[in-house]
Order: sequence, then structure tokens, then C-alpha cells
Amino acid sequence: MRYMTVKQSQANAANEEREARELATKYLVTHYKGIKKIEFSILEKPNRFGGGSYGYMVRINGDDEITALIEADNKKDFFANKMSFQGPHYPNGSNKGLDRMEDYNSKRDWKKVKIIQTKKESF
Repeated sequence: MRYMTVKQSQANAANEEREARELATKYLVTHYKGIKKIEFSILEKPNRFGGGSYGYMVRINGDDEITALIEADNKKDFFANKMSFQGPHYPNGSNKGLDRMEDYNSKRDWKKVKIIQTKKESF
């Protein structure tokens, strides 16, 4: 049996979070226009009994009023691009210029979007 060191475990967790952030960013950028910056909460994972979901709360363009939830039931579904997107939420009814795209546009470059990882669980 091969044991994993603490550093290896932490590196694997960091890589998993980075890949999940990139996948969520790709989804948002291809479905919405006008995104310049995305702030991610810490990655939420199901508990050992299977309760909860795998995903992030996100803040779009640094605006406290534009928050969304991008999640899947489990890690496998999230990385298979079977995630659900709830939001963006506009508490005071304004649209803030984040328009829903009617068709999928995979030509948008997600690497130009500034990605920020916060230590918060939620916004």
C-alpha cells in the first residue's frame, strides 16, 4: 500500500480546486457575455453521507449584487460538465449588463477573465 504525504494531499486538493474553477469559468464565459472578473468562494463538497453538493458560489465582475451558484450533485458530474447554474441573482431587480446568450459561443477566451479565489464560504 502506498501512503500519501500531507504535502501530496494538499497539492492534489489544490489542483482539484484549480481545475474546478477553470471548468466553472469556461461554462460562465461561454454562456454569458460581459464577464471580466469572477470571484470564487471555497469549494463546497458533499459530506461523507452524501449530503450537499459539489460547487462554488461566485461573484461576477466584483459586484456584490451579482452572485450565482454553480454546482453538481457530485464531483463526477461536475467534471463531466453536468453542472447546474442558479443565478445570477439581482436583489434589486437591475440587470447590470450581464446578458444571457441565446446560443453557446465556445470561441470566447476564458483565459482573459480574472479569477479570484476567496476564503469565504459564501457571499
